[in-house]
Amino acid sequence: MRRFALPLGLLLAFGTGAFSERAQDPPAQVPTCQIMRASGPITVDGKADDPAWQKAELIEFIFPWSRIDKGERAQSTVARMLWDDDKLYIVYSCDDPYLDSKVTAHDGPVYEEDAVEIFATPNPDDLSAYFGYEMNITPALLDYIAFEAGEELTKDVQFAWESEGVQLATTYDGTLNDHSDIDVGWILEIAIPFENFRHLGGRIPPREGDLWRLNLNRTKGDRGRFSQWSDTRAENAAFHHSAYFGKAYFAGETLENSVTD
Repeated sequence: MRRFALPLGLLLAFGTGAFSERAQDPPAQVPTCQIMRASGPITVDGKADDPAWQKAELIEFIFPWSRIDKGERAQSTVARMLWDDDKLYIVYSCDDPYLDSKVTAHDGPVYEEDAVEIFATPNPDDLSAYFGYEMNITPALLDYIAFEAGEELTKDVQFAWESEGVQLATTYDGTLNDHSDIDVGWILEIAIPFENFRHLGGRIPPREGDLWRLNLNRTKGDRGRFSQWSDTRAENAAFHHSAYFGKAYFAGETLENSVTD
């Protein structure tokens, strides 16, 4: 069953993803982005058609652990972020020919399927801990606080911690868990109240000019590839290296989010 054709602007953005082989000489700096302020609350419905999304900064994912062969469908991902007085908003647009999503339970293993993630800390001076949000197409949410974040296999993950007031929605164009056909992709929107980020230091809610360290990731599902915004520079697919999280600045520029005649 096919649902919700993806917005044209987001489909066009799929073709602009940056693809790379494993970098031999990693860049000296991590990427940066601006999180623009929305003039009003974002409607979290998985459609990504609020006016403010169209002018929010485009964040393109790379493929640190894959080479994209000529003629191969890249399965690219782009994201955008916004904020208001109360919440952080993120939208992910994922090109995906094989939609794979079965987990429905909260805190279930969504990372084994087609899923997207945000790892973030409002305290840029201490990268030893961060908040993790991982979401699949269903959509189901896995949320936690990770400590000892520099070690992929030995980090202490507190799954008992539960965030509150999170809004999550997806739409997709294709058929879930049926690889007999070729799908188009999916969109996920999430709104996270800033109150959930109070436990690791940093100013909550943020103000104009504040810096957070974060990364945006996508897991590969059944037939995909791992990708992310900021290259964690690991030899194998590994997202939990907070030293390489990108820098996200909360901008004062306000993007109009109301429809005018």
